[in-house]
Amino acid sequence: MSSETVDLEAILTELRQGNPQGYGYLARYWGDAKRGLDNTDRNYARVAHIYESIPEPEIGTRGLGQTLVILAELDVLSVLTNRSNATIYDLTKYDPAKLRAVGRFIDAR
Repeated sequence: MSSETVDLEAILTELRQGNPQGYGYLARYWGDAKRGLDNTDRNYARVAHIYESIPEPEIGTRGLGQTLVILAELDVLSVLTNRSNATIYDLTKYDPAKLRAVGRFIDAR
């Protein structure tokens, strides 16, 4: 087990304890977020753009936004601009391997 995996597990455990609502969004919708992030053709995208790339989503745009915020906090992707009316995500910093690791941790729980 790499130190990055151990660190990620510690961070996710802390998230689960300190922000159960945020962890709940992540646990329930990380798959939808992954599909949206993997399928979007944009380098910089708002939640609506990512949402449009999810085939048959189980999540709404608001839930996706909450999930993406948590993923940004976990350094899976980066926030380019955070405004009150729209957050723009820098998908050039998206780390699909890290998101898969997050999913493996969650699925093991």
